[in-house]
Amino acid sequence: MEDFGYSASDLTKEYGDKGTVSKVLNYKQPFSLNMIRLFSKLLHIPADALTKEYKLKV
Repeated sequence: MEDFGYSASDLTKEYGDKGTVSKVLNYKQPFSLNMIRLFSKLLHIPADALTKEYKLKV
């Protein structure tokens, strides 16, 4: 995200829900399919880059 010059507020503007974006960026909630589609388009990266498994913080 930072490599592309985007901040959390930029992602929030695109997605519309600050709380959800914050949870995802802090590994407390997984990406939704809708988020994957939106962020893939915004960041100009393949959706596959956003679908890799990662551990959530409990």
